[in-house]
Amino acid sequence: METKITQLLDSKGIKYRLLPHEKPVFTCEDAAKERNVPLDEMIKCILLVDKKKNYFLVCITSEKRVDTEKVREMMNCKRLSFASEQEIEEILGYKIGAIPPLLLKTEVPILFDNAIMKKDKVNISSGDPKAGLELNPRDLISLIKPRFGNFSK
Repeated sequence: METKITQLLDSKGIKYRLLPHEKPVFTCEDAAKERNVPLDEMIKCILLVDKKKNYFLVCITSEKRVDTEKVREMMNCKRLSFASEQEIEEILGYKIGAIPPLLLKTEVPILFDNAIMKKDKVNISSGDPKAGLELNPRDLISLIKPRFGNFSK
């Protein structure tokens, strides 16, 4: 299986492990089971939007919840809400539940929770709900160059 994400990783010489699924998955819990990996390796990507229609992609480890107050403080915006399924597809170009932090349709700030750096390996979506990717978080960070902070609770 090949996706835009695997093509990018191959072109950059970044090592990864493709983890195909028997069936499409749309939650970290289901993906971890299908991939037979620990749940705490899973990275979930959450698209937030403020009142001015500024979007922010927040990436946190799967066992945590996003802290919108901390995101608001860092990004200096007022109210934040979760983007709709339609906005996710329009802005990011991916289906809800299969969002990787790479090759987004629209350029948006990408925010990584500090906990991601503490992992030896992470699991992200390949952009296809039937496969995930396991890789070193430092390689992922070198491609994305996200902003870091404590964005989870």
